[in-house]
Amino acid sequence: MEITRRTDYAIRLLLELTRSGGGPVSVRRLAETQEVPYAFARGIQRDLAAAGLVVTRRGATGGVVLARRPEDINMLDVVHATQTTTSCSMCTNDPSWCKRMGGCAVHRVWQGVDEMVDKYLEGQSLAGLVSQERQGEEGRWTS
Repeated sequence: MEITRRTDYAIRLLLELTRSGGGPVSVRRLAETQEVPYAFARGIQRDLAAAGLVVTRRGATGGVVLARRPEDINMLDVVHATQTTTSCSMCTNDPSWCKRMGGCAVHRVWQGVDEMVDKYLEGQSLAGLVSQERQGEEGRWTS
């Protein structure tokens, strides 16, 4: 599985929203703070809104806010909102891709990898990431 730039940027924008404490933040400010091109950030904001992860508010005091508590938004949610797959292999992403489907012993291995990655990402919430960051544990892996 490869994390796209779009997904990486989306995670950075959401973490910045989480750090902001819940009030609306303009997409421009999020983009500047996280060094994401503004036009790219606007597109990501639309993806996140369509996935129900953020809500946009218009007007002078408007901006973007999280649609759910940071504890209830995980990395898998973000990946699903911004890229098409979490699969590590084409055969687990598209069964019609491989003519050996159904008789290949390795297919089960790739399915297992996909399940492990999804489970791990699902266990990593925005709140948990910000908490680790505040505790100075940025490089520490948790399971």
